[in-house]
Amino acid sequence: MIDDVRTNTRETILGGDAAEGSLLAVGASAVTLVATIAVFLFRPAMALPTLGAFAFVTAIGWVTYQAEMARLLTLVATVLTVLTVTFITIFLFASAVPAFVEHGLGLLLIPEQNGEPIWFFWLDALLPSAETYWNPLSGAYSLIPMIWATVVVTVIAGAIAGPLGLFGALFIAEVASDGMRELIKPGVEVLAGIPSIVYGFIGFQVLNGFVQTSFLDDGASFLIAGVVVGIMALPTVVSVGEDALSSVPDSMGDGSIAMGATRWQTMKSISIPAAFSGISAAVILGLGRAIGETMAVAAIMASGTLFADPLYDIFDANATLTSLIATQYGSASESTIDVLFVAGVMLFVIVAGMSVVSQYIEQQMKAKLRGNR
Repeated sequence: MIDDVRTNTRETILGGDAAEGSLLAVGASAVTLVATIAVFLFRPAMALPTLGAFAFVTAIGWVTYQAEMARLLTLVATVLTVLTVTFITIFLFASAVPAFVEHGLGLLLIPEQNGEPIWFFWLDALLPSAETYWNPLSGAYSLIPMIWATVVVTVIAGAIAGPLGLFGALFIAEVASDGMRELIKPGVEVLAGIPSIVYGFIGFQVLNGFVQTSFLDDGASFLIAGVVVGIMALPTVVSVGEDALSSVPDSMGDGSIAMGATRWQTMKSISIPAAFSGISAAVILGLGRAIGETMAVAAIMASGTLFADPLYDIFDANATLTSLIATQYGSASESTIDVLFVAGVMLFVIVAGMSVVSQYIEQQMKAKLRGNR
């Protein structure tokens, strides 16, 4: 049993065809890596020399046993990635526990006033009201208005990034010539690298003035934030969607055209269904950016904490969950910090849920395309 475990561990780290002497090189690199992590945790000032030793040993091993060292480095990168995500998740949920214990579901479902739940709080959103949902000084910590603002901004952004991203990806992958594709695709990817604060500043200066003039609105609104965030998410949707469409084998489209189908019928019935998992992933990534966007939304909308009046007024403004964290954490008390961690947990759960839905859609599409076999 022990021998089997040892053999499996050796094959995992070195591979089945490891060269003679590679175990020593890989072991030395692993030992210096462990030493670097230990020194970083307990003596951070000495981390740089041990990191240099790890780089030196790894470089020597790379020259002599490149395949084995590459296998070790990929394994280390995978393990560190999983551990990092795990620790962040544990820290996030653990930091939110005190707020859940103290305030309960009042943070997420029912606001409280003087310690008593307000069961019909939604009527305040439909009728004029001066009710305060978020006021740390008086102990009001309801996240309901911020949740609603996040939903409104995300829906507007998705309505822009989803359809435009899909049609943009179809044009680049199926319609544009090779020369045009080489110009458009890098240009779209460059847009994804523009800092979010720049998008927010441009949106506030350009769109805000347009809305004030055309709709006689007083200031920034959900509409402006949703449009700006949708434009920010658009390059991600277009780029990932185009990659998914380009990965569809040419033989599938050629066979459809040979059967007499038009180009549009081929795209609608062959390309989109075959690449639907990648397209859904593109939309999910774009919406994930829309949900988690902070600086652009904070630059556009005020940090209000009341419901829109009425709820469907897209020309109203209110802080989202992300902008609430960005604007409140600097001067927040310890109890308020715990509540802000709850907002972070909600964002985490929402994005994780979207990923699960994307995986489910992908499995369903694979089963549909595979047929009854």
